[in-house]
Amino acid sequence: TGGGKSMLFMLPTACAAAAGGGLTIIVVPLASLRSDTKERCDAMGIECVEWSGLRPHKWASIILVTPEAAVPDSFRDFINRQRAIGQLDRAVVDQCHVVLDLGAGGGCRSRISGLGGLVKAETQLEYLTATLPPADEAEFGRLVGCRGRTPGLAQARAQPRGSGAGRRGPTNVRYEVQWYDGRAEEEEDVVAALVEERQEEARGRQIVIYCGTVRQPEQYAKRLGGSCYHRGVGSDEAKRAVVRQLREG
Repeated sequence: TGGGKSMLFMLPTACAAAAGGGLTIIVVPLASLRSDTKERCDAMGIECVEWSGLRPHKWASIILVTPEAAVPDSFRDFINRQRAIGQLDRAVVDQCHVVLDLGAGGGCRSRISGLGGLVKAETQLEYLTATLPPADEAEFGRLVGCRGRTPGLAQARAQPRGSGAGRRGPTNVRYEVQWYDGRAEEEEDVVAALVEERQEEARGRQIVIYCGTVRQPEQYAKRLGGSCYHRGVGSDEAKRAVVRQLREG
């Protein structure tokens, strides 16, 4: 994480725009990430908009689209037109590990089919993630329609806390494992105690607790007095407000 994955599409897009054209399609599954991507593109002077089937933005260098919006014929027709005139440079799926979560539920098949449609666009495809386990790569390829292909993989690995200098990997990520007795201790109590302990070290910085269910962050927010974020937490503006709070303090 924080290793500059976005530069893989922002830099070539900026160069293409300076040369007079080129379009990059970016599929961003999460609303908060779409806002963040647009802000960073705006800061670099890259014309970036969110896809609208009613008002296609033919002048933009980057178009952000949700997996759902990639399904309708209007979007596919737009992509085909851009490819036909030589304007479609690449399609990017950011945070592509989310595809595995989408594929776990039968109600999300249409979202997956939208991503599979990008494979048929016959353009350069980039899948970006920092958290896709190697063991899940085959299932990921099946879901996005890349079976029978050998994708090129560029990987960097996180390093354990206290690992020696000179090892390659993200410099802003460290991890450690804390064991606890699940028979004698409740997970919520252990996590809450750990957060309270780390607050002394954090000195006003943000602490984020990643949870496996929607119910868990609601419980921790109530117990520790923090903000709660998940897909059902509110409107897009409410989600953006929570993300701003996390980023700015």
